[in-house]
Amino acid sequence: MAAIIEKIGTIEMPLPKGNFESLVDSIVSQQLSTKAAATIFKRLSLALENDITPQRVLRTDDQTLRNAGLSGQKTNYLAALSEAFIEKPKDYENLHRQTDAEVIELLTAIKGIGVWTAQMFLIFTLLREDVFPVGDLGVRRGMERLYFEGEKQSYDVLTQRAEIWAPYRSVASLYLWQS
Repeated sequence: MAAIIEKIGTIEMPLPKGNFESLVDSIVSQQLSTKAAATIFKRLSLALENDITPQRVLRTDDQTLRNAGLSGQKTNYLAALSEAFIEKPKDYENLHRQTDAEVIELLTAIKGIGVWTAQMFLIFTLLREDVFPVGDLGVRRGMERLYFEGEKQSYDVLTQRAEIWAPYRSVASLYLWQS
């Protein structure tokens, strides 16, 4: 890991977005390249007149969201996310006060948000330093190349190996992605 850190240098984290906007961005980004996701998110922002709020999403007709590049499924996910934020605003405004496990439990109860998305939220929005997203392909492949000569490993083996980086597993993950 030291060689990777030396080679890559300092990793700059982007400024986090608000909780709702960050999760909208995550849903838009699911199963897309970074470039395609950025293009669709920009179109969505324009369609919402840069008012990325639960109320605005729910007031926007599905066809407008589809024209921005969202699939029907992602349109449904954004509606579910918006409804959750409207129904329990205090829960979602105070995510920073909750444990990682509580955040994951709360977010994964929303249709369209899985553990990986919740973990990305913890890392990039709440800036939690000790999240290990073992389900992320880039993290797994980086670890397998670094420690196991590229041979595929089980989640358990990788999770156990990542314990050496606690309490900074998020930081290690950033370097694994870059590697």
